[in-house]
Amino acid sequence: MKRFGRLAILLGLALLLTLSSAQTQGGTLRVAWAQDPVGLDPHITSARSSIQILENVLDTLVTLDAEQNVVPSLAESWSVSDDNLTWTFKLRSGVQFSSGRDLTAEDVVYTYERMLDPETGSGQAYLLAGVTAVEAPDASTVVLTLESPNPALLTKLAGSKSVGIIARESVEDGTINTQPIGSGPFVIADYQPGVRVTLEKNPNYWQEGLPYLDAIEVQIITDENVRRTALIAGDVDWAISVPAQSVSELKGNTDLVVDEVPAGAYWYIGLNLEREVLSDVRVRQAIAMTVNRDNIAMAAAFGNAQPTQDPIPSSSVWAYGYAPYTYDPEAARALLAEAGYPDGLELEIMPTTQYEESIRVAQVVQANLAEIGIRATIRTLEWAEWLEEEGSGNYDTYICSWNGNVDPDDFFGAQHGTGEVFNFTGYSNETVDELLDEGKNTDDFETRRGIYEQINQQVVDDAPYVYLYNPLEINVYRTNVMGYATRADQAIRFVETYLE
Repeated sequence: MKRFGRLAILLGLALLLTLSSAQTQGGTLRVAWAQDPVGLDPHITSARSSIQILENVLDTLVTLDAEQNVVPSLAESWSVSDDNLTWTFKLRSGVQFSSGRDLTAEDVVYTYERMLDPETGSGQAYLLAGVTAVEAPDASTVVLTLESPNPALLTKLAGSKSVGIIARESVEDGTINTQPIGSGPFVIADYQPGVRVTLEKNPNYWQEGLPYLDAIEVQIITDENVRRTALIAGDVDWAISVPAQSVSELKGNTDLVVDEVPAGAYWYIGLNLEREVLSDVRVRQAIAMTVNRDNIAMAAAFGNAQPTQDPIPSSSVWAYGYAPYTYDPEAARALLAEAGYPDGLELEIMPTTQYEESIRVAQVVQANLAEIGIRATIRTLEWAEWLEEEGSGNYDTYICSWNGNVDPDDFFGAQHGTGEVFNFTGYSNETVDELLDEGKNTDDFETRRGIYEQINQQVVDDAPYVYLYNPLEINVYRTNVMGYATRADQAIRFVETYLE
């Protein structure tokens, strides 16, 4: 009887080992990306497609868990001085870059200083705004000195792989834009622009037993219908997105998991305030009260979105729900007449082929504007040209989304602060600038919430952006893909993913 008991225990242990080893059997995950990475230098690129690749290649000092709480990563602990101007991070021991070299505090100093160096031209430097010094008193200690208290600092350091720690060798040898060296779970083994990115398991990854996968093959499939077909046919295991109109159908497919959460993101119309006609707030407000957000959310996102007039989704503790505009074409026409356009005007709307959703938005907006005599034409561009035109200000209006937001400053600072790198509309409001600075330097939650409420109201009233809807973040994958979860911050992390 005892021998039988011992045999049962041994069999049970063998079963447990078999089950646990199922997570470590390797394999290659085939994923479908919607857009080609626009470079992989974390300090230069701002493309979502690039940052989401880097999610699996670079590590940050701290990171966000699934509930959006700041938790340790490369730094196992941190402290802040009584005046909130000095932050000290203690690095965990034994971390190596994928190259096998030890990661030390000097690498953090190098990364942050490169990011802040004006010669780098980093559009992501705002994430370290207010940092006046980065020092490494020893190999495992990093000290950041701030010019003023910044309650959002940890969230900024955690929320984007733009502040992921890089090995200086990949800058010095010129491979930073195609194969940056990090300490994350995967390494970039091959990058064929427009075709695929191949990630392979980092043999020197510091989290024991991870990642489970041997490799990830990222296929660039820009056509959303082709992504859907490939997923259903089993040609890919996971898709970053599918046609919004297919979500209901795919939920009925027993071979697939439709994983959705409210995203910290918004879709909007950007208005070029450098254009004379759009420099008049009455024209911008007329547009804001003419667009039918319910129809746009249904037509563009097929109901997988929440119509909104301000940027922060209702699921956030920072949500305000400010909605001053009533759909009122008659009042909008009166505003246009008051602004000197009784017979209407002509405008151009610029969506991109990269996001078919933006084209659907543009088509509904075009029809809405026609109701008040605004004769809108649609100029649809390929992604690279679209980015160039947006950056040079060569547009009247454009359709886009802003993604991966957590802290309230994420929703406003980089886009609406005067002269900020992502302020493509030319918006400038002295009151908003002062409030943005105050919000960054205020610790108390309720006080800070009140500050951003004022910013929210002012920006919505001034209407450099016409906010449309907050989307759901939807990833779809086959049922044998385990250990993956869609996230509100839209980070795509495969570190614990495995194939059953």
